[in-house]
Amino acid sequence: MSFEELDEKVKEQRKKDAVEYRNKKRFSNLFLFFGSLFEIVETLFIIIFLFIAASFFMFRVFGATGSVGQSVFSVLTIVIFVGGLFLGFFVYKRTLGWVIEKFKLEDKLNKEILDHYKKKTKEEKEEEMKK
Repeated sequence: MSFEELDEKVKEQRKKDAVEYRNKKRFSNLFLFFGSLFEIVETLFIIIFLFIAASFFMFRVFGATGSVGQSVFSVLTIVIFVGGLFLGFFVYKRTLGWVIEKFKLEDKLNKEILDHYKKKTKEEKEEEMKK
């Protein structure tokens, strides 16, 4: 095997690696874009559902009306909004981790994205705590 043949093989491998890197980057960007859209929509649904449920219980079940009802409802609105955001983040991360596993996207996404969404084993968590 001559140096020219070896050089050609190296060039071909570098081209393959570059194409694979660009494809992973493209798929990762699309995954994050659609994942972000999903997060926004599902967080809004969670907040609206919590708001409707709290309103129902507060006004129909407990019958809170008047100034006391308005004060409690104001505080409850803030709690629902913040709680809905945190619950939305939690659901988003779990759902995208499930999507990655279900559709076997490990070979199509960047390592950073996979590390962020994959479930960590107990040993990995212990290693991370030691660092």
